[in-house]
Order: sequence, then structure tokens, then C-alpha cells
Amino acid sequence: MSSGIHVLCVDDDPDIRSVTTASLERASDELSVATAATGRDALSRLRDEEPIDCIVSDYEMPGLDGLELLEAVRERDPELPFILFTGRGSESIASEAISAGVTDYLQKGTGGDQYTVLANRIENAVAKRRADRARRESERELERYRTLVESVDDPMYVLDHLGRCTVANDAFCTLLDVDREAVVGEHITEFISRSSFERGIKTVRNLYVNDEESDRFEVTVETDGGDRWIGEANVTVLTDDDGEFAGSTAVIRDITERKRRERELAEYERIIELVPTALFVLDAEGTITWCNDEFADAFAEDVAELQGTAFPALVERGYYADRVMEKYAEEVRRLLSSSTDLERAKYRVRFRSPDGEELIHDVHTRLLPLEDGEFAGTIHAIRDITRRRRYQNELERQNERLEGFASVVSHDLRNPLNVAQGSLELHAEDCPAADDDSIEQVRSSLGRMDELIENLLSLARHGRTVGDPEPVDLERLVREAWNAVETADAVLDCRVDRTIVADGGRLRALFENLFRNAIEHGGSDVTVTVEWLEDDTDTDVSSPVFYVADDGSGLETAPRELFEFGHTSAEDGTGFGLAIVQQIVEAHGWTVTASEGRDGGARFEFEGVTIFDDEPARD
Repeated sequence: MSSGIHVLCVDDDPDIRSVTTASLERASDELSVATAATGRDALSRLRDEEPIDCIVSDYEMPGLDGLELLEAVRERDPELPFILFTGRGSESIASEAISAGVTDYLQKGTGGDQYTVLANRIENAVAKRRADRARRESERELERYRTLVESVDDPMYVLDHLGRCTVANDAFCTLLDVDREAVVGEHITEFISRSSFERGIKTVRNLYVNDEESDRFEVTVETDGGDRWIGEANVTVLTDDDGEFAGSTAVIRDITERKRRERELAEYERIIELVPTALFVLDAEGTITWCNDEFADAFAEDVAELQGTAFPALVERGYYADRVMEKYAEEVRRLLSSSTDLERAKYRVRFRSPDGEELIHDVHTRLLPLEDGEFAGTIHAIRDITRRRRYQNELERQNERLEGFASVVSHDLRNPLNVAQGSLELHAEDCPAADDDSIEQVRSSLGRMDELIENLLSLARHGRTVGDPEPVDLERLVREAWNAVETADAVLDCRVDRTIVADGGRLRALFENLFRNAIEHGGSDVTVTVEWLEDDTDTDVSSPVFYVADDGSGLETAPRELFEFGHTSAEDGTGFGLAIVQQIVEAHGWTVTASEGRDGGARFEFEGVTIFDDEPARD
């Protein structure tokens, strides 16, 4: 029972008003009684909005009688408890009072018990009104709450004290891909993982015990289709009027993408820890804010000592030349410039190790994300290419010596051959009666010797490795190679419009040999296709691969024997063409495989090709 019931006693007899007031307040400590002598006085008190919980009125009064007062009260407040307490009792008055909407009817008596009964009826009437008002307010509040729940775009649900779902909005049902009827009344563990439920119980318990408003926990929702959706539930505890636990409500935000990024970040951090590349970060002032062990290994200082060190200090300690800072500033300006769309800078610097050895470092630099549009620093990846540069220099010297050797051999072999060919032609002119077959046989043998010398020189010049590869427009090079070969009526279908990193001259020789081989074995009207394997819709590849295929007669020998020196199936073949192809492929670090083509001819696939996606590094 709520305390403080304000009663208005309306009676024209002052003695009755006095007795009624005293008796009611004596009968119940909850009652506080005010009085009015007339009906109009009572209405005036109502208009003044005095706190009145119940009216107790006589029937016979001057001006407005009890029923007329009831009618006027009902116009202002249809639910205000109104008890007719009269000395004139009759069935007609009682019936008329009930029809007018009186709350209760009680006839005045002579004993004191009547006031106890009256007090009890007042309390019951007020309690009922308050309960009805609370119920309606609760229903309105619930309706407002339901409206709020439905208006939330994020999935939202309400649970009772047992964990059963009492309210679920459309977003939550859509997430689960079920109808609302399949959610309401079911335990929440039907829709979220058991571990999520246990985290939720712990969170709700802490909120209730510590009297806190809300908290979050991670929840995994299992949809009807078997999918898993990760969310962050913002949960609030619900209590009843007595403060007892009544359930909880939660709004769930999708964090699936955030969790995926967190996993990727963790993977990247792990990769950075394991990658055998020196990495370090400079802030906007040029101070090392982070570096890995691979970077620190080149210095006398360890990671902790390097972090927080201004990069110019490393120049002062002799690790780098003064020009390094100028180079760094130049590359940063290029990356920041609006006139370029570069994402990274590539350049080389010289590094002097603690033991005095001079090394060459290949540096890749990228900008850190800008902060409020301002430069925030750079991240760097370093590779020691000292050995590679030394090897390249030695290779260039070897190639120069080999080229000189090839020139000498070419001169010493070709001179006698040219003499023999010239003598043969003079003999043919001087002796027209000579055996034409014999002369033609000698001419053919000399031509074959010329071809053998050319192939041997090609093998000698190509070597086993390449020097500095450069960007090569593959499609243009393929067409140049095609135009350099006697193709007769053959057709080229070329679809390789990308730039790769290769030795252009040697790659052209590769294609020329393949084209000659295709025409030699496939006929003068053969069609040769050059295409990326990834553009072949029937094949799934993970790295760049291009192939050369023809629609000729196919392979006439086992694929593994094709690339052997001297192997040929043609009567006038030298057996060097595909051997040269194999050597050029190996020099580039690629692999080549031969197989039957889908159109019946031969197919050669080249794997390990590097696609050019940036400008080459600069010293």
C-alpha cells in the first residue's frame, strides 16, 4: 500500500464533517482528510488541483446534492474514487448512484465500526485506482519501449529473468533469418553460442551486483543457415518495482569486419616478426619510433637503443653518408607531391657496418597515413643487395669476355666457311656440266654448318644468368620477334598486354626460336597463340604464367626430351632451338613446361614471370 491517501469529505453538517475526519484518521494512519461544506466548495478544491485521492460525499446537500456532485466530478476525472456516504438510504438512490458511476455506496449508521468500514473501502478504492493507473502506465511504457526497439536499426532483444526472449526487433529477426514467432519465448541460447551466453551472464551479474547501468560483451550469433556473425552487445539490466532482477536488454552492433581486421593485424604483426627484411619507422621529425631485430642486427646498437634515436645521429656515427638525408627528403617530397601518384619510393644507399665493411642497401619507403592532412612519417624496408651487385658486376665482366670469345670464334669459323661457300658458287658457275645434285648437297651442308655456328654462338652469348633485367612491353616484343622470323602464311594471336621484368634481347630470342619451331613442325599456315594463363577461363593459377601454343601436329617426342641439346625430329633441324629456349628461361629464374595443346598442337607454359608495377630503383 502506498502511503498518503488524501480524502475530501463533503458534507453540509459541520459535526458530521468533524466526526468523519477524526474517525477516518483514527481508523487508518494512511488517511489524511480535508473537508468541504458544499459540492461547489468541493469542485473548487478540484479546480485548484489540490491532491485528492478519494471523495466521500453526503447525498442531501444544498446547491449540489451528492449525485450532482458525482456527475460534475466524473466530467473532470472519470476514475477518481467517489464514495456516497449518506444517512438517507434507499434502493433507488443506490441504483441511481451506481448508474452515475459511483465507486462505492455506504449508508451512515450509529456505531463507530462504520468508519472502519469506510476507511477500508477508501483504501481499497484508492489502491485499485493506483494499480489500474500503474498498469496502464506500464502498458504505455511497454508500447513506447516496443516502438523504441523497433526503431533501432541494430539487432535488439529483451530477455526475462530466465533468459527467455520477450521482445525482438526486426533487425534481430532478420539477422537470424527467422520469423519473430520463432524468437519470442525461446531461450537466447537457441540463437547465440554457449560461450557468448556465459559471457553475457557474467556481464549482467556484475551490472546487477554493482548497480551499474550498462556494459559490453562479445557475442557470436548463429543464424538459421549456419552462418556465424560476431557482434558487440551493449547490455542493460532490468529490475522490477522492488529492485529485484527482472531480465536484461541488449543492442548488438556488427563487429565482424572489425574482428577480421584485428585478426589480419595480428597476422601481419606475426609476419613482420618473422620476415627476414629490415624494417623501421620514422616519425615526422625523423626519429626512429620502431624497428625490428633484422634492422638492428646491422648496427652496434640494439633495438631499445635505436628506438628514439634521430636518424641524423646514425649519419653522424658514420653508418650513412651525409647525402642520405638529402635523398630521404627528396623522396618524401616526391611522395607528398600532388603531381605524382607514387605510393612508394625505391632507391639505394651505401651503409658502413660497425666493422668497416661498405654495403649496398636497397630501400623501399612509404608514407605513414597522414594525420589531419599533415605528414606523419615514413616506413622503410631494407634489403642488403651487396652480394647481388658484386655478382652482377662479375657477371658483366664475364659476359664481356664471353662476347669477345664469341666474336673471335665467329670470325675464325665464318671466314673459312665463307671461303668454302664462295668457292662452291664459283665452281658451279665455271662447271655448268657438274653434277647438280652434288653441288646442291655441298651447298646444303655448308648452310647447315652456318646455322650450327649461329646457334652455338647464340648459346655462348646467352649464358646461364641475366644481368639487370628491365621493364619489357611483352606484347610489343612478341610482335617484334614474330616479324623477325620467316612466317609465310602463319598467323599470330597475341594477347599479353602487360609489362614484365626481363632481358629484352634474350627474351626476343626465346620467342624467335619458339616461332621457328612452331612453323617448322606445324606448317606454314599454323596459328600461334601467346596469352596469359590467368586469362584462360578453364585454368586457375596463383602466379603470372604466359604460354605459347600452336595448332600444329603436336609433340612428336616426350616433353622431357624436347629441351635436350641436339634433339630434333626434323631432318634438317639442329636441335638447338628449344635448348636455347630452356637456357634463356633458366637464366631468368623461370620454369618452362611442354605439353599437348587443346587444339592439337604444342603448348609451352612459362612460370615465375615478374610483372612490372613500379619504376626501377635508382642509385
